[in-house]
Amino acid sequence: MTSVEERVDAPETGEDHRRWSSLYPELGKGPIDTERFISEERLDEERKLIFSKSWLNLGSVHDLQGNNSFFVRDVALLGVSLLVVQDKAGKIQVFHNVCSHRGNKLVWEADGPCPYQFACRFHGWGYKADGTLASVPDEEEFFFEGDLPNKSTLGLVPVRTEVWNGFIFVNMDKDGTETLLEHLGPLGESLQDFPFDTLELRYRYDVPDDANWKVILDAQNEIYHLPMLAPLHRFLGGGAFSTNEDGYTRLYDFERLGIHTVYTSDSDAEWVDTPLRTAMANLHPEYNVVKLPNRGPFVFHVQFPNMVIGFLGNFMFTYNIWPVSVGHSVWEIRMHYPKAKTLADRVCQDLMKVRFRDLLCEDVTGHAALQIGLTSKARPEIVLGEQEVQIRSFHKNVDDYIARSTNV
Repeated sequence: MTSVEERVDAPETGEDHRRWSSLYPELGKGPIDTERFISEERLDEERKLIFSKSWLNLGSVHDLQGNNSFFVRDVALLGVSLLVVQDKAGKIQVFHNVCSHRGNKLVWEADGPCPYQFACRFHGWGYKADGTLASVPDEEEFFFEGDLPNKSTLGLVPVRTEVWNGFIFVNMDKDGTETLLEHLGPLGESLQDFPFDTLELRYRYDVPDDANWKVILDAQNEIYHLPMLAPLHRFLGGGAFSTNEDGYTRLYDFERLGIHTVYTSDSDAEWVDTPLRTAMANLHPEYNVVKLPNRGPFVFHVQFPNMVIGFLGNFMFTYNIWPVSVGHSVWEIRMHYPKAKTLADRVCQDLMKVRFRDLLCEDVTGHAALQIGLTSKARPEIVLGEQEVQIRSFHKNVDDYIARSTNV
């Protein structure tokens, strides 16, 4: 990521509160309509023109149990169940989780080691890890000859699958030609050398959230709320993010990366942490030593359309925000840490998990409150400030993507 200071066209840094609108005039300064958060028609557009055509992250290799394992991911908005399989050689492929016989959902378990065959619970048709149809009970009673379906064509239906730095992506558009690397563009380039393989998945939450998926993403995609949202954010987050002399948070950097974005924030120089974290730092000298090659203490990437890759100190968090209906979503949260070498490392990771979890619980309540207000239609628009440039950019990316897909 190029810093603001390195851009020849960037205004001066510091307290220039018009920095981002000057740097990105194409984003405008006006309000944004609220209909996009409450309209069934808009969600249907997003389903057909974004989620059905874009590269979607289903998780990572950490969701698998190594070679010869699987997990299932249901995507409610698209009405699909997907079977993610890593074969004995380590290849990862995603299939529609549908038996070719009568359309039954093939695998009902969430994850596990691959069985000898994935067998349908309805009539027992069996499939290998590579998706080929391996067995048909009472096969002689079926018509697999002549112009009728050949048995070799009745394997599981594959979905376009690519893996980047351990993250597993699919694209449901069978006619699409864009590769995952083309989709990731400069965001992928900026993270291509990050040592993701040194991290391990330690905690995961799948949170039913009573809000539109964009409400959730918007609420996470800014730090303006941190000094005000109480009580947990003000207590646990206060000081961790750089503020001006009035105590309001300030972005250190923001950049548009094609249809993706990234922003960073620094910590206040004289920040005094909570007593518990201070005690932990005293007990474990490396507690506050940043070991990951981050661009700052807080880095937040929005990978279009619904994924976040974020870094906070020595851990990585990822979000996948899945629409279920206009006012309901599932917020998948994963927390990754460097492999613990000592008991002190593990205790510190558990402390960070609890601290982060409590903030997220307060966020979920805020999401629902936002959705209630938007659904009331009391105001037709929302107003965004300079420190919410990330939100403005995200909605422009959504609008532009829909427009491009409509014109194809």
